[in-house]
Amino acid sequence: MAPLSMGTRIIYLAILSICLVVSLGIGQYFSRRQKNAKSYFLGGGDMPGWLVGISISASMISAMTFLAIPGFSFKEDYRWVVPSFSFLIMAVFAIVVLIPFFRKASTPSGYAFLEQRFGAWARVYAAGGFLLFNVLRLGVVLYVTCLSLEVFFGIPAIWLMLILGIAATLYSMMGGFEAVVWTEFFQAIVLVMGAVIMVPVVLYAIPGGLGTVVDLAVPAGKMSLGSFEFTFVEKTVWVMVLASLFYNASDYSTRQDFIQRYRAPKNMRQARIAVAIGAVTVVPVWLYFNFLGTTLWTYYKVNPDPVVAEFTVSAPEKIVPYFMASQLPPAVTGLVLGAILMAALSTLAPILNACAVTWAGDFHHRFFRGPAEARDELKLGRATTRALGVIMIVLALLIHVLRTQTLQDLQATGQMLFSAGLFGLFLIGFFGHRISARASLCAAACTVGIVLVWFAAHTWKWMAWAPDPFWIPVLSNLGLPTFAIVFNKFMPPVKNPAADATADVQTQTAKP
Repeated sequence: MAPLSMGTRIIYLAILSICLVVSLGIGQYFSRRQKNAKSYFLGGGDMPGWLVGISISASMISAMTFLAIPGFSFKEDYRWVVPSFSFLIMAVFAIVVLIPFFRKASTPSGYAFLEQRFGAWARVYAAGGFLLFNVLRLGVVLYVTCLSLEVFFGIPAIWLMLILGIAATLYSMMGGFEAVVWTEFFQAIVLVMGAVIMVPVVLYAIPGGLGTVVDLAVPAGKMSLGSFEFTFVEKTVWVMVLASLFYNASDYSTRQDFIQRYRAPKNMRQARIAVAIGAVTVVPVWLYFNFLGTTLWTYYKVNPDPVVAEFTVSAPEKIVPYFMASQLPPAVTGLVLGAILMAALSTLAPILNACAVTWAGDFHHRFFRGPAEARDELKLGRATTRALGVIMIVLALLIHVLRTQTLQDLQATGQMLFSAGLFGLFLIGFFGHRISARASLCAAACTVGIVLVWFAAHTWKWMAWAPDPFWIPVLSNLGLPTFAIVFNKFMPPVKNPAADATADVQTQTAKP
């Protein structure tokens, strides 16, 4: 790739600056409206459904979507296509069951009811798993974004991580949830404009266009969904489908950033509209970016490039920025570059805000001190966001140094480990009101212990027959309720009228 001219570099830097300045400006504007914890964490609870729905779409269409999904399909196949439809299926569950349930909650965090039902351990288990996975996700998204920006600016990725990480932290910290949602609206506009241009441009550059893509990619297995064999030791179609059903169910049920969006709209109808908009817009975008990876593979099959061959194995996420920087005119590249940057910010900001909610509500106030005055809670939210921003940057730097697998697999592995059995615990909380807290605790301990041994056995090859870790969401979320039922047979419940009453109310709320 030829070195960038000074004029081109100035264009790219101007786009970067405009995106950051607009995001920071929105954060500063909404910072004046933050008077208490509810406004900071939920935007006052009176937001329109269409706006929250767009924010769901924008937060799910991250830099991972722009870079890691095409990178995976460029290197591998369409293994992630069929599982993406489970996001639509689980949206129905959220609309019917979860939205009515969580809108009745009285605290910013969605995990307080687990403590009411099972005890403090359940709240720590759920909130801790959410924090661990999403802190990892913050690092992954920041890293993959800066990996692509490095191609354009010639600035080391380390410095870009600092710049982008600080900007995302600042506007999230200043404006809270309302700033996050409105910034995502602006980011979604840029994101769509940048995304729609990519596939047509690549197809135009391939002799024969779509026909050539099909003729070359299909025989090479690049558009294959993977093996349909039912096995426990490989990532076949069946394990991907089942795993996706469970971890998308876990997303809708246990992710604090989703729970915030159930409660941010002004009424139940608007909340359901928000989830519906998010579901029907996200899945087509994921399909689009899988196909983008295939078109890029075809382009470089027709036009071999030794540079592409070098990073295909170690960093396939660079394929999109490399094509942009080497083949597109600066104006078009600038538009897509802005979209990638906006996609990253629209993912980082809501995660930072949701993690701040979780830390403040489920750990700080619960275990370190009692509820503070409203103004102190606002200060705590901002201080927590600032601390999470530092952790995000440090983790991105560690991934930069230590990564050994595709970022799509790294993120999926983290999600499966840190949410092991969690959806199963929520199912017991929703529907299993006769299962005791002690039986649920023993079931959770057994599930987590088995998952840790299982993952270690697979990673370090202790047992050749150990199931692939992608089975973790399926077996752990089925296993935990099963263990709980078995333990409940041998552990008479300790009488707790308050917990029983809470469980009855929850069961009635959860019924369609």
